[in-house]
Amino acid sequence: MSRTRAVIVELVGPAGAGKTTLARGASDTDSSIKSGLSLWGLPKRRLIGSAIALLPTILGARLHGAPLSTGEIAQMIRLGALRHIVEEESKRHRVILLDEGPVFALSWLDVIFARNGDGSRVPAEWRKRMIAQWAQLLDVVVFIDATDITLANRIRSREKPHEVKGLSDEEIFGFSDAFRRAFERSIGDLAKVGNLVVDTLSTETGPLNENTARLMSRLKVRRNGH
Repeated sequence: MSRTRAVIVELVGPAGAGKTTLARGASDTDSSIKSGLSLWGLPKRRLIGSAIALLPTILGARLHGAPLSTGEIAQMIRLGALRHIVEEESKRHRVILLDEGPVFALSWLDVIFARNGDGSRVPAEWRKRMIAQWAQLLDVVVFIDATDITLANRIRSREKPHEVKGLSDEEIFGFSDAFRRAFERSIGDLAKVGNLVVDTLSTETGPLNENTARLMSRLKVRRNGH
């Protein structure tokens, strides 16, 4: 079957799993793979367009007595903007690797506000709509993981900041586990609507080049299969 767009893949996993490093390694190895697309650093014009489209949802939530927080609105805007960009880029590449895409965004909305004790107020209809839209685009999820202690050590040792970097092992373990559960929920919802393929990859052992080679072998199978 001929394909008119790229295979869209999201790398998913708790903080410290190595998603960004693997995505960069894959695109460096194969120029037909586009990496670097995520929820962050999106063009302002796309964000503005997504914000305008989200206005009815924002106003509706307020009218129903469950106003959305600034953080929730910002993440919802990013997710809408990213979808339009992925649709455009999918016409120019064979494979697109998303570092933090729809599975991460939906899971983030579930985890962060529950952790803050607020509880997510994201409207169920909006979430259902996002699931339906992304299920038409997302082809593969590669669930990348390592043991809790390895993740905690990586979070503490890397230079970039993280909100749990200074917390205890138990708190970091709980944070990672909450995201794992949220990832499973979001992946399950997307799989019910679309034809999502889910792979797993452990980065617990092995150097970067070996883990990249393992990821590349999975992408090759999925690309040929699609």
